[in-house]
Amino acid sequence: MRKSFFESREKTTRRLSKGLLFVLVIVLSGINPRQVRADLILEPENQFYQTHSDQCEYVDRQYYTQSKIDSWTAPNGRKSGSIPGNTRLQISHIYTDSQGIEWGVYLEDEKWVLMADVYLVYDSRQFIEDHREEIFSGEEETLPAGEKAVLWSYPCSGENQGILEPEEELTFSEFYKDSQERIWGNLGYYRGIRDRWICLSDPENEEIPMEEEPPVIPGQAIQEQAGGENTENTVTEEVLQEVKEKGNHPVWFFILPAFAAVVIAGVFIWIFWIRKKTD
Repeated sequence: MRKSFFESREKTTRRLSKGLLFVLVIVLSGINPRQVRADLILEPENQFYQTHSDQCEYVDRQYYTQSKIDSWTAPNGRKSGSIPGNTRLQISHIYTDSQGIEWGVYLEDEKWVLMADVYLVYDSRQFIEDHREEIFSGEEETLPAGEKAVLWSYPCSGENQGILEPEEELTFSEFYKDSQERIWGNLGYYRGIRDRWICLSDPENEEIPMEEEPPVIPGQAIQEQAGGENTENTVTEEVLQEVKEKGNHPVWFFILPAFAAVVIAGVFIWIFWIRKKTD
């Protein structure tokens, strides 16, 4: 218990030191903190990640749980707890193991989850991918400086992301037209705000409803869900089940074999080296 306290304290101290250093750099350079916040790549202080960071893919996307799922100390490690259903997780990096199973580390607790257990929070990146043929370029449109505009996660999402009052004129060149003939402009980046949409036809309207429910997209599809086809980046239910059962083993299950190996090695050393030397 005492050890756990000091480890937690040490971890907190490291984070505070990094935070103070970051603020100092910003102050000395005269950069607006809001402007750089979206550009930060937050890396988890997870032991497995630190030793396998070069094998992890940076994603920085939100996922959610439909029901209670397990969290893990590391990919193919031990279960460390559970996460309730209807919880959003900020997955920063994904690691793919030798069996093709994808694991995501989430920043809140710096633990790992099976990507097959979570679902993507539908966002602008996915909207652009799904509606690529409907997004078009046209004559530039502008939003005057100081004019209020509602930010949306994607067109007709029904998910209001707050109000923007730009300090300078914003220019848009990529658009989407919804079923009500409203024109939307994609705000790629502005002072720390990344990949949001503005309804240029009605920029101050905060009540634009959701047009249709977004699709349910698993973090990693199970082959049975994909119609039994050997689809890329899928995993079988059997493989997942094996991993989950393995993760149920208590700590001593992993320690005992190692301890036994040490004892056996000690016996052999005593018999064949120490005893022989004393004879």
